[in-house]
Amino acid sequence: MSSGVFAPSPVRDSHRDLYGPFAAAVEGLRAVACDAPANAGRRVELAEPDEPLQAAVSRMGWRKVGALAVKRDGRLLGALSEDDVLRVVAARLAENVEQVEDIGDPLPIWEDLLGKLDVSDAMTPRAELAVVPPDVDMIEGLERICSATRYTTRFRYLWVIDEHDEVRRVISIRDMARSLTRIYDEEFPREGFADPGHAAEVSNVVAGVLDLSIGAIRDRIALGHGPSVIRTEASGEETLTRMWSDRRGYVLTTLRDGAPLGICTRRDLLAGLRSPFATLGDLRVAKLMTGQVKTVSDTNTLCGLFKLMAIEGCRHMPLVDNSDRVIRMISMWEALSLFAPRRDAAS
Repeated sequence: MSSGVFAPSPVRDSHRDLYGPFAAAVEGLRAVACDAPANAGRRVELAEPDEPLQAAVSRMGWRKVGALAVKRDGRLLGALSEDDVLRVVAARLAENVEQVEDIGDPLPIWEDLLGKLDVSDAMTPRAELAVVPPDVDMIEGLERICSATRYTTRFRYLWVIDEHDEVRRVISIRDMARSLTRIYDEEFPREGFADPGHAAEVSNVVAGVLDLSIGAIRDRIALGHGPSVIRTEASGEETLTRMWSDRRGYVLTTLRDGAPLGICTRRDLLAGLRSPFATLGDLRVAKLMTGQVKTVSDTNTLCGLFKLMAIEGCRHMPLVDNSDRVIRMISMWEALSLFAPRRDAAS
């Protein structure tokens, strides 16, 4: 294994042919329970379908959760996620172009733009959620969580439903990334393995992939996508429209030389929408973006990438060259889909 999160991977013959290491890792992960990554003590946050959308979004923002289960009379009707919020705001912007242009930054979002929307107006119905039973393995879970929705976004959340139609767990895509690093560090709970006696073997085959450098993987497999770059002066309307139209879940600002300056994500959008008095100006990229963007390069290991994503919550990582210029962006689902046999590759 590598000596540190960012230790370059040694050159091995297996790097020239990635099929063997990835095939072994996939088979190993078939022996890991899909719901093992989820925190058993984590409360499933709920919403009623007729709850005001503003109240639900505010709660998501304050509690820092990316999805709410929408239930009525004990039945799961659907879920409200960050993507749903982004989608509905982008749709209302498109429907009210004249009003947006006339009022501009002072436009009250919840009063004038989103009207009296309820959770049911924005949620994804149950039939379109990534729902799995409690007994599926991690590979099946990865295939589901990394696959495309009808809006060409990614699911990012798995809803584990038992035979009584109860939500047992909500597994985030970050949980999946964290589980890989815990398997690598041999800290994964042994009860999560179909056969605890094979835990060390699974850890070894997973490490065989996570010790690879990003560059070694990119030499053979497409990874990442062209960055979605926006002006630092971009308006709230431009920020939201670009984030949704590109289906990336982020926008990136850069310096003139192409180095990253700031990143604005769906989670930042929720923070901007927490207040019932939020205006369109509050959603300008310069107000929402996070500065001092963390980056990776081709010499970093896949394990280092996952640890940044899992521990620090960096769901979109800029890949930079030797001059610190952004050449690609790697989203969490793209990295995790390397382990999914039916891989839905990024553009």
